[in-house]
Amino acid sequence: MKIKFLITIIFMGTFWVSHSQEYENSSFYHKKSQDQVPVKSTENSPTDGRISLRLSGNSSFVTILLGFIPEGTVNFDDGYDGLFINNGQAIEFYSFLGSTQLSIQALPELTNVNVQVPLGYELTSDGSYTISIDAEFLSPDFDIILEDRDQNVFTDLRQTGYTFSGTTGEEHDRFFLNLDYLNALEINHSEKKSNKVIAYFFADRLKIQTKRNDIKTVQMFSITGRQVFSSNFANEMTIKNLKKGVYIIQYTTVTGAKMIKKIIK
Repeated sequence: MKIKFLITIIFMGTFWVSHSQEYENSSFYHKKSQDQVPVKSTENSPTDGRISLRLSGNSSFVTILLGFIPEGTVNFDDGYDGLFINNGQAIEFYSFLGSTQLSIQALPELTNVNVQVPLGYELTSDGSYTISIDAEFLSPDFDIILEDRDQNVFTDLRQTGYTFSGTTGEEHDRFFLNLDYLNALEINHSEKKSNKVIAYFFADRLKIQTKRNDIKTVQMFSITGRQVFSSNFANEMTIKNLKKGVYIIQYTTVTGAKMIKKIIK
């Protein structure tokens, strides 16, 4: 057991050991908001294939750990994967390997293909919850997109966390983490580039650059969630009396799909 614990520390790098939550393999822990002790590995790289996701809300939070490493496979990796056990915490969060729930999951190294990881959670009360990146060391060649299939919303987690209304109980088919490869020299590379949306401010004008023709509306929200602007899509829109700061911009397509990005004025 001690050997597996040390392997997990090296694999995941810096993370927090929680005394309040153990897993079926007692060598593995994930983050809770109580009784945390920091543990650090001796090696750390800005692109070594690790990411920690946080689910927070109602004065509590929990994280899961994913590692895209040479030792990882699409099967259960003994010594690296950590099984999840539900012990009745206010928030439970996990990834899936088939139908198996994991708190720590090792997967093959990222290459030039897209990767999708199913996520699940269980809540003991209704409320507002947020999924965000706790720490990540993935290649910048990949976008980190959270997909909400209930709301048809895609959020770039490097830009902003995603806040949603959660209800008591389990949810296993709503959220998926998509790692989308950006630099593939392949047939659909031009299509990927054409789907990009770039927005920026020039004085009181919001300028949007994209080759997409399916965006219907644009909405902007403050960090607190207050809507400050809404309009049909145009490549240039005037927003008067908007204070400098960080905002969330939401694009809605003609099919109802939503894309969420962060913008700074």
